[in-house]
Amino acid sequence: MPKIERNQTVPGRRRAPPATIIDETTGEEVRVSSVIFGIVLLVAILVATAAWMGGSMSQIGSRFGGFMDDTARLAGVDVRSVSVIGLELNPALADEVRAAAMIEPGENMFRADPYVIRRRVEATKNVLNVRVHRLWPGQVVILAEAAEPVALWHDGRDWKVVDGLGRILPDARADDHGHLLRLAGLGAPEAAPQLTRALAAAPDISDRVAVATRVGERRWDMRFVSGVTVRLPEDEALEPAMDRLAKLQVRTALTQRPLDMIDLRSRGRVYLRVSEEAKLASPLTPAGERT
Repeated sequence: MPKIERNQTVPGRRRAPPATIIDETTGEEVRVSSVIFGIVLLVAILVATAAWMGGSMSQIGSRFGGFMDDTARLAGVDVRSVSVIGLELNPALADEVRAAAMIEPGENMFRADPYVIRRRVEATKNVLNVRVHRLWPGQVVILAEAAEPVALWHDGRDWKVVDGLGRILPDARADDHGHLLRLAGLGAPEAAPQLTRALAAAPDISDRVAVATRVGERRWDMRFVSGVTVRLPEDEALEPAMDRLAKLQVRTALTQRPLDMIDLRSRGRVYLRVSEEAKLASPLTPAGERT
């Protein structure tokens, strides 16, 4: 048996070196144990913070937001005023917009995201052309226009008020807007803005329209108070056709003649159909022929 001298190390299993992670970019070595320790320390801090705040982890976000608002006030970058411009004649709607913005004086200006505020205000469906600006150091300005009713649409059961963007105004009463253009047919509200703009440019015929019916979600038939129906072309040719009709109305009072139909769907041609009740001789072109 070999003799072991004093202070001689007894041979045994060598301890493996600690595992490391090498950053390929910097070449720096980081021990795995250090990484694990850092993660454990972070979790411990979060748990301790939640306990110190007197609540669960889910409350940290809201309390941290309140802490940031307090810090913003101390730093002078808090919201000091929320202004609504464009609705001065409708204070009730201005208050609704201000409430929908969900921004109060004292909040952190950095949390007053203009895009988020605009979406909140637009969701009311009672305003148009919404714009939101942050004016530093502490003012939020909301510019909006009241959603003006432009037409009434019959959905098969009731009349609904349509605004200038083709949306249904949920709180508007049809009885309060009896003077508006009346619409019918599937897809009529969405197409209403283009039609109302075209009619606004033709005042000689706009007041004579009884109802406009959407056909195939691509064009309109307009029935006039005189009983004649005007068949308009598809939407891309609507404005030129309306301009032609307006000129004919000025020259010949066409929509007031004893006609059943005026067809403007063919470019450069106008087809007329005389009403069955027209017994007297008429200077109009015979039915089916073009003018």
